[in-house]
Amino acid sequence: MRFLFFYLLTSSAFLHSYAQNKNLNEFNFSKFHKKQFSIRASGKADFAMTTSDHIQIIDWRSDTTSIGFRTNDYFTIPDIRTAFKNQLLSLIDFNKDSNLKASNVVVCLQKIWITHHLTKVNNNWQAGIIWKVDCFKKVGDTFNYLCRLDTTIENTNTRFSPYDLVPLCLQLSAEKIESALHRRDQSDQYADINQFKNHFNDIPILQDVQKKKGLYLTYQQFLNNTPSAVDFKIEKEKFTDGLFVINSSGTYELIRNVWGYCDGQNMYIKSGEKYFQLCRVNNTFYFYGAKTIQKSVQNDLGTASLLNLATNSDRKITKYYITYYPFQLDITDGNFY
Repeated sequence: MRFLFFYLLTSSAFLHSYAQNKNLNEFNFSKFHKKQFSIRASGKADFAMTTSDHIQIIDWRSDTTSIGFRTNDYFTIPDIRTAFKNQLLSLIDFNKDSNLKASNVVVCLQKIWITHHLTKVNNNWQAGIIWKVDCFKKVGDTFNYLCRLDTTIENTNTRFSPYDLVPLCLQLSAEKIESALHRRDQSDQYADINQFKNHFNDIPILQDVQKKKGLYLTYQQFLNNTPSAVDFKIEKEKFTDGLFVINSSGTYELIRNVWGYCDGQNMYIKSGEKYFQLCRVNNTFYFYGAKTIQKSVQNDLGTASLLNLATNSDRKITKYYITYYPFQLDITDGNFY
């Protein structure tokens, strides 16, 4: 009986440890909680007097599964094209004058991403949203370029809440569209607006079935699936991973200036002195990892006196730790958020 109890106890501990390691190595949406939120038309335009033909939404994003993460949650907007269309129709008064009344606007979604790691302020990451849309006025068979809203907005609430960020970006987009529609100068005309979208079919790493083994010294090598073919090995530690290559003398040498590597099956990206496995989802990649190693310095209360604490002369204990988050790779430039 004692043996059975010990076996079950150690087996449980092993499985728990294995699950933790597996979670750190592999990204999967199923490991996070799905949060849906709706956007209700909140503008002042007369909806009853506006036709749906005034706005068309085209979704060009690299992945439409989610619009971002908050810790263990990922966010989606059901029927995002209809939701954005209705909100813009309520924000832009197309019946204000004859110029707007005859306008048909095409809004192309390039990037909408909510992230914990938007900007770094005083060594702390600030949450926020990345928003990029291109807008056109359709005139017959041609498209007049109206405007682009390419912005990042930090979350100003004490608690990170994404629910105000998307409506704010839609409000800013509506203002820019309406201003462009009133502009009298001639805008550029295009017969085909697809030249403004990212052509994922032209990116080798998204098309090649066989991933080549080697080191990605640059992001371009990763995109082109052309790693440097060298003999290398990885040594993984708790806070850092070492990547070693064979040098001219035949010994392994540590190198640091790399973007990532491929072992012939899986691809890895370097972040915070560690390497994290990339997971393909539609036309981009995700990983579960960290950007930095964090440090905390605390008083050693076990040896400190009141005088030590008052004068800050007590012994300090320094601890290092890593907080893991899900990240999406921006396939257009190699940044990740």
